[in-house]
Amino acid sequence: MDHPSTSSRSATGSGVYQVNGEYISVSEALKLVPPFRGNKQEVLAFIGNVDTAFAVINRENEAILYKFVLTRISGEPRTAIIHRNLDSWTELKEFFQNSYIEKRTLDYHASQLFKARQDKDERVTDWIRRVQTLGSRFRESALLNCSKGAREGILDLSDRLRNICFVQGLVSDRIQTVVRSRNFLNFDEIAETALVEESAKASKLERYRTEGVSAQRCNKCGKLGHPSNKCYLRGKGEARLNVAVAGRVGALSQITCFRCGGKGHLARNCKKPPSRRETSDNCKASGNDLRRTESSRPTVASTQ
Repeated sequence: MDHPSTSSRSATGSGVYQVNGEYISVSEALKLVPPFRGNKQEVLAFIGNVDTAFAVINRENEAILYKFVLTRISGEPRTAIIHRNLDSWTELKEFFQNSYIEKRTLDYHASQLFKARQDKDERVTDWIRRVQTLGSRFRESALLNCSKGAREGILDLSDRLRNICFVQGLVSDRIQTVVRSRNFLNFDEIAETALVEESAKASKLERYRTEGVSAQRCNKCGKLGHPSNKCYLRGKGEARLNVAVAGRVGALSQITCFRCGGKGHLARNCKKPPSRRETSDNCKASGNDLRRTESSRPTVASTQ
């Protein structure tokens, strides 16, 4: 008995059609289709998987696959489909896009991306995922109804905006400074640098705890991990106020200056001129000056 060649087209009762091994059976394609119960957050994934399933079967089996796809839909969308004459996947797909996909403007997605900031307790890993999600929504909105010639430029612009918003949204000034100094254009390299710096910062704080040494707090920027003489703000004008430092402002208001008697500052920061008593005390001669004065006085022997 002759065996068919691999390049031939064959058909079986199970619905398997192959042309040079490109097509798969309806049953295999149906495995790509997940259940859908009307969750708006899952509609894009459902549409994408069904599109893939229709792309890998023979076009002669599209009607059969469509009937099986309907069996994957339940709940409220199933009821809505029954009352409509949707005879193909193209019509059903359009219905889902109009009913379950929230249509936002490009300005809305751009605003969401620009306003995003890493939360204080949010890890860099979670911040990366959040920025990627916002960037994808902005890119998809920008690509709607765009010409083929403008597609490449839009993709490049959206990637650059995502990278900029990721860096400027980092909560740590140190990590932000390090990432900017590398001048990376690839998002993977930018994200990896931020992860490495976060890990180094966490290791440094853990080393302080392990050694039993309290982490130093900088008097200039108010942050842990370095003394004020090694602060990167040293030599710059006015240091930025940290939240931890701002919490102690109320305590400073109760301090009394022993120089002027006012409240809210220490004597070394007092801007009032010293009192007359302090001036006279500061002008007192030192011990050497007193000895020279006493030695210069005339004695009894010299007067005789």
